[in-house]
Amino acid sequence: MSPFVIGEEYERSRLLEFLGSGQTQSGVLWGREEQGCLICTSGGRGGKKAGYSDERISDGTWWYFGQGRTGDQSLRNAANSKLSSGNFSVLLFTTREPTAKEVADRGTYGKLFSYCGQFNVSGFEQFVPINGSRQGDKLWRFRLLPVGEEKYNYYSEQNDLALDSSSDLREMQHRLLSLNSSRVEPRINLAEYRSRSAAVHLYASLRSNGQCEACGSVAPFTRLDGRGFLEVHHLTRLADEGPDLPSNVAALCPNCHRRAHYSIDRKDFGKRLQDAIELKENIIAG
Repeated sequence: MSPFVIGEEYERSRLLEFLGSGQTQSGVLWGREEQGCLICTSGGRGGKKAGYSDERISDGTWWYFGQGRTGDQSLRNAANSKLSSGNFSVLLFTTREPTAKEVADRGTYGKLFSYCGQFNVSGFEQFVPINGSRQGDKLWRFRLLPVGEEKYNYYSEQNDLALDSSSDLREMQHRLLSLNSSRVEPRINLAEYRSRSAAVHLYASLRSNGQCEACGSVAPFTRLDGRGFLEVHHLTRLADEGPDLPSNVAALCPNCHRRAHYSIDRKDFGKRLQDAIELKENIIAG
């Protein structure tokens, strides 16, 4: 969740205010207020003429190109380093120039940014344009996987990494931690990424035993598979070296989930919830 609405447009000042950032030019933004979150802006006038452009793929993922306007791009670049780390959620916006009427009404030539949703970086690779002004340059492009409420609360029993609801929680916890710690490559494929996320979300649902892990209320209704319906919330926006970790997710009722994102006391609420989940995880680990 975020305070932005998919499809609505915002001025850059609103994006900077959300992050607590003073970056006036960069296409990748970060700041002091949301330290596990990046805002990535896509589009503008330069990309296609240079021989490349950000691209939405048919499966809902995006290719997003890194920063560096001339020559080979480097993962040591501050923005590219953050994207390649996998430690940040991404709020993606497309960019457009305002019309003459909008300039007159707003009194500014500033670009407008349309919100596309929240994403995680699931992988990255080099890309070399074959034409345009960047022809022959080694660029980095990052695979952005959409994170929506429905996608964030699913799991598949047919997937090798999905966990069985009859498994012991300690065994499940150990397996999930092993999956993340064993990842050596800087990227994993989308199927594996989704599988690991799904497994952690199932784990959080089973750990909750049908009760909100914040307020203790019983889930508002029962799902078709017999589990109580609770929404999976990330305690921080960080990916923690993988799609998810058991200690970074909580199963919440819809009210508490929204409180965690929108309430005036969301930071204090989040800290208490993080402490409660840490205690639960320590008990399970023994």
